[in-house]
Amino acid sequence: MSLTLPQSIVLTEYDKDYPVEVPWLDLWHVYVVANDKGGAGKTSTVANLALMILKKLRRGDPSKGIPGDPDARVLVIDLNAQGNLTVHEFGASEEQNDHGKGLYDSLHAGTALKPVTVRPGLDLVPGGGEWLKDDVATLYRRLRDKYDANADLRLLQCLLPIAGDYDFILIDTPPENPPLQRLAMGAGRWIITPAKTDNGSLDGVKEMSEQFKKVRKVNPLLTLLGVVLFATGRKSTQIHQKAEKRLREILKGRYFKFRTNIGHSEAVAQESRDVDGEPLVALFDRAEGGDTSLPETVRSVHEDYRKLTDEVIARSAEIKKAIEES
Repeated sequence: MSLTLPQSIVLTEYDKDYPVEVPWLDLWHVYVVANDKGGAGKTSTVANLALMILKKLRRGDPSKGIPGDPDARVLVIDLNAQGNLTVHEFGASEEQNDHGKGLYDSLHAGTALKPVTVRPGLDLVPGGGEWLKDDVATLYRRLRDKYDANADLRLLQCLLPIAGDYDFILIDTPPENPPLQRLAMGAGRWIITPAKTDNGSLDGVKEMSEQFKKVRKVNPLLTLLGVVLFATGRKSTQIHQKAEKRLREILKGRYFKFRTNIGHSEAVAQESRDVDGEPLVALFDRAEGGDTSLPETVRSVHEDYRKLTDEVIARSAEIKKAIEES
């Protein structure tokens, strides 16, 4: 895939009080996964969506006459100082994993991100390291002093030179780190919000929505694509209804919930934690290959992610089409 995108945007002090020209309509393929609460399922959602999307693109849909694209590419950006996506989900090697130093350097200088390839068709900008937790906050304050609200476009400035090389881009955001959340939203077109049904996770959605409102000032097409309930009981109807009522109150007119919930399975969670570099969709590959050591519930959670992937792609395409036709 090759998108026609400008190679860069330039932030200058003259932009402090004026909008920056950004090709937002061409950035429909950038998804931010955000919730201000830790443990809400952001990293797992990013990892499994990324691999599921890549599988879907490469396989195509023979039943509909849609050929697969062997050259399809997906980029994942790990903005979390914990680096769990880099280490535990995609198993980046020591040579590949710079613990977020390259990401920080790009943000500092405004230069292009430098991904590494962790699987065929899947590139990663590694996260991790104290500079993403502490140093970025200092950097962000300096950017705000210089560019005001346009500071939120710094990650986009670093992403644009390579954005056209990918079919889909997913950004994993950290909890309780407004600067990094806002930088992610400034580079994104869509926000997917995983949430558990507990009050802490729902409060995280509320905090995330406050950052969303602020970033919309410089990224006017940023859209809350939908909420997905994560690690929840499949038959917990009343609990789901209670959580959905709270989410409607928080998000108001922006509320949309994906039909698919990601079910909870302690066996699957344990297996995924124990095997570095294997998100659930990769574990399912082993099950398809006859690995009987894996729990049966791998299949049900895999099916959840398959359905969620279809919903994410369909909903963003529907909204994009409506905008283009309006």
